[in-house]
Amino acid sequence: MKIKFNWEAGIVLSLVIFITFVIYIAFFFPHAGSQLVSDRYYEEEMKYQEIINEKKNVLELPKKIKVSILSSGIEILFPPMNDDFYGFFTLFRSSSKDLDLTRSFKILKSSKKILFIPKKFLKKGYYKLTIRWKSDKKYLFEKDIFWK
Repeated sequence: MKIKFNWEAGIVLSLVIFITFVIYIAFFFPHAGSQLVSDRYYEEEMKYQEIINEKKNVLELPKKIKVSILSSGIEILFPPMNDDFYGFFTLFRSSSKDLDLTRSFKILKSSKKILFIPKKFLKKGYYKLTIRWKSDKKYLFEKDIFWK
């Protein structure tokens, strides 16, 4: 017995494959986890001009911020500044907000301008490092980091 493949059979076969695909998507993709980056989109959008000014202030510094990835952690070397400054840093993981890390810091003008993040706070993967600090002006620095 020989089966003939004609255009009617092709249409039926295409519909069956399409319906199977739609059912697969409907049952398996809703289980994929996703998290929002922020719960306060509107508030952050209103402050965006301030963020632009803070990033511009970082570009006007006499020396660039140096971020070094060491085996013991992440070392951030600030340029020399004449005043004490304080702020906070955030290590943002887009894959899970449970791995995000936010800490405040204060660096005195008489001390070395180094901020160190120990490896015990870090898990393997990609982070977005955001540093905001204030001395005479407000500053914002961002960098993507891969921790091994």
